[in-house]
Amino acid sequence: MSTVGEHASVLVFDLGGVACQWLPDRRLAALSGLSGLPPGTIDQLVFDSGFDDAGERGQFSPEAFATELANMLGVDTSPASTVALRQAWAQAYEPLPSLLRVVRSAACRTALFTNNGPLLEQSLAHELSVVGEVFDELLLSWRIGAAKPDDEAFRRATTVLGVAPDQVLFFDDSEPNVAAARAFGWRAHRFTTVLDVQATLATWT
Repeated sequence: MSTVGEHASVLVFDLGGVACQWLPDRRLAALSGLSGLPPGTIDQLVFDSGFDDAGERGQFSPEAFATELANMLGVDTSPASTVALRQAWAQAYEPLPSLLRVVRSAACRTALFTNNGPLLEQSLAHELSVVGEVFDELLLSWRIGAAKPDDEAFRRATTVLGVAPDQVLFFDDSEPNVAAARAFGWRAHRFTTVLDVQATLATWT
């Protein structure tokens, strides 16, 4: 087995912009196709309103989030509609195979740490299973009840991982998230390219 990452007890990666390309316009288009509402209207209703942020911070159960989203978009709350909403939601993420290969080659535990709610968690078991299955652990903000870059998010994630802060090596494309992780005591790097990740892991001491 490769020795990639052997100096870190846990390798932690962000989702959008790291493990996957982040394509929010594609999600808006998919939700527009389901609801008939313009993408801009959906953006205002779901994202600018704070609804999605509340979902990311654990203020809705999976059932309540799906029901509220359906009502907001004017679609029915049948199981088939819920699946269609989940599939549309997943459109914002395009798995990055080269990064996932790095995760698979790691000789230590790996975790995905993302600001996301219950609908995306369900997508990681279905539409995005190629991502969900490659990580040893999935840390979603809605489950821990706090979102990056809040200090509490890193505190709770560290507790779930069961390691000391300096035993975490973290890659995120957001500079505020990286800065917050470092302030908490994680070893953190801003993600730019997969080659940069490989170089960091290969030279880590």
